[in-house]
Amino acid sequence: MDSKIAVLGLGIENLALTKYLATRGRHVTVCDNRGQAALGERFQLLQKLGVSFHLGPDYLSGLEDFDLLYRSPGLPLFQPELLKAKANGVTITSAMRLFLELCPCQVIGVTGTKGKGTTAALIHNILKLSQAKNGRRVYLGGNIGIAPFDFIDVLKPEDLVVLELSSFQLEDFDRSVAIAVITNITEDHLAPADPLNPNYHRSRSDYIRAKTNLFRHQKPNDITIFNADDPTSRELISQAPGKVYTYAGSPQTLGAWFQKKPDQGYTILWNVTGAAETIIESASIQLRGEHNLRNIAAASLAAHAAGADLDSIREAIKGYTGLEHRLEYVATVNGIQFFDDSFATAPDPTIVALKAFTEPVVLIAGGADKGHDYTVLGEEIVNSTVKTIILIGSMGPKIGAAVRQAAERLGKPLPKLVEGGVAMEEIFAKALANADAGDVVLLSTACASFGLFNNYKERGDLFKAEVKKLTKNG
Repeated sequence: MDSKIAVLGLGIENLALTKYLATRGRHVTVCDNRGQAALGERFQLLQKLGVSFHLGPDYLSGLEDFDLLYRSPGLPLFQPELLKAKANGVTITSAMRLFLELCPCQVIGVTGTKGKGTTAALIHNILKLSQAKNGRRVYLGGNIGIAPFDFIDVLKPEDLVVLELSSFQLEDFDRSVAIAVITNITEDHLAPADPLNPNYHRSRSDYIRAKTNLFRHQKPNDITIFNADDPTSRELISQAPGKVYTYAGSPQTLGAWFQKKPDQGYTILWNVTGAAETIIESASIQLRGEHNLRNIAAASLAAHAAGADLDSIREAIKGYTGLEHRLEYVATVNGIQFFDDSFATAPDPTIVALKAFTEPVVLIAGGADKGHDYTVLGEEIVNSTVKTIILIGSMGPKIGAAVRQAAERLGKPLPKLVEGGVAMEEIFAKALANADAGDVVLLSTACASFGLFNNYKERGDLFKAEVKKLTKNG
């Protein structure tokens, strides 16, 4: 008898899965809290494939009547309706879990609180360059690139797949990838949740366990790459069943690292054959910031593990400009450089971003509360080159207070604090009014976007639109 299948949530990943199942004759019901009009073309497309729908606010009702549920990564496993379905014998899985079961080729998986997108995209760029020489194709999927079920049918055993995976996707994994990269693990996805982008891990141990599923089920010949400077990642090294590479800001026995040069800049090196060898000099890299040296080190190791040659690694790194909204250089207008780091929705990435600049910085910071402590950020700001802070959102005053306290505590000058307003046009105008030639205007809010903007992408896009207006007028 044909199983009754429900797909919960029609995001990009589950849309591709639903098409895949429906075109193979499986009867699928899509359950989504949106209505037909909101689903638009997706509804029309799937209806033609014979897909049924259960839409609206009660979309999770009656799940116990199905045999198999494919949940969206944004739907927690402890959702009451899922627990009820499981208690009634319903199998609960996910698109990414099924993809790993069916994928015929080697998979490189990248996860971490921060840096996973940049690292995964760079691995993909390196492998595209190196593997094109021998006819192997390389695909990028997960949270960036293409939904894996949109390319699964064309995969061959000799191909390579790079997946950028969140803890939400990894939570129910019962198998691991051949090459795993853990960039870092901090507590950015614990409650309280963003109402538009649920952060739903109930505890630190749940979050860490989800991340370790990337390598927990590896075979002895598989490889995991850890950030040795990240305390939590270091704790997990002993749990890796296969071979381990590490990367850090100091020499590694088997791995990669970066070190400051006597004059200026950095050198990234590795030891993968028994002797230290230079990968690249920072003067040849387009990405800013020490955190990106780590991302490059991790990507180089992963690409090497997948068969990339050093020349291809160097060439790809030189041409890589990074991902959108991740310390993204936008433009220089009237001597002022503009950077979009809207992806920084917590204090840690903003702290990292500030370390990337020696120029005076006008910082746009603030937004919605995710329960973070801003004490360390305040100290970093007064110790950095920040001269003015444009404070926005409900957390603007809290960040301002943290900066005042840090300046008083450390005996440092207090940067100018400016209330930013609500609309990006007003926020940007105030930043511009406080910037001089030679300065950097940096959007790196250290906070979530909701309350002012729909998401970090909209926030970053609006910032870049203001810069674009400036380039036209200036």
